Amino acid sequence: MTGSHTPVRAVVFDLDGTLVDSMAVVPQVYVDTIRSLGGPLVSPKQVVAAWHAGPTRTVLAHFLGRTVTDDDLARYYERLEAVTATVQVFPGVVEMLRALRREGYPLGVFTAATRRGASRVLATTGLGEYLPVLVGGDETALPKPAPEGLELACRRMGVPVADVAYVGDADVDHRCATAAGAVSIQASWAGSGVTGTPSPLVARHPGEVVELLRRASR
Repeated sequence: MTGSHTPVRAVVFDLDGTLVDSMAVVPQVYVDTIRSLGGPLVSPKQVVAAWHAGPTRTVLAHFLGRTVTDDDLARYYERLEAVTATVQVFPGVVEMLRALRREGYPLGVFTAATRRGASRVLATTGLGEYLPVLVGGDETALPKPAPEGLELACRRMGVPVADVAYVGDADVDHRCATAAGAVSIQASWAGSGVTGTPSPLVARHPGEVVELLRRASR
């Protein structure tokens, strides 16, 4: 967003840890599901460490050490849907999305979560109203930091990836944006931080995303 970079025309967001505070809820769903399916007793921290290995089926298979069936997945979704109502939107996120929509930015989500799981969270929290484009981790052949999912979101929005900002809380999100040639904005309001090379653009509050984009368009 500096120098000769094309002004940002659209914004894509990560979901967990960026838009919604789900990190205390969803990892526990994995823990309980893995145990109920005869797998090892793992910790939420271990689940998060394997979070970006791929979509839900891949993560479960990683811990179970076997192929995951549709019935296994159904058990995960049953538990997920039971706790989705407890997932909270980070303060300031709705105001940020409203401001970006008013200013004409197409908005979307690319998440490592499955499309089904992400759709449920977006519907329950009301965020789906602002985010009409969604790409789940199970819609791509390769997980983040591969750029495939972000590129797919951009195609669905009809905007070149070079004209898009990707907002995420994790290092893998920054690496995904860089690999795609998109602008990277680190969402640091959840406190997770980027452990690798930090994004040159950091938003400490959702409202700062709006300010970063406004300054870039001047």
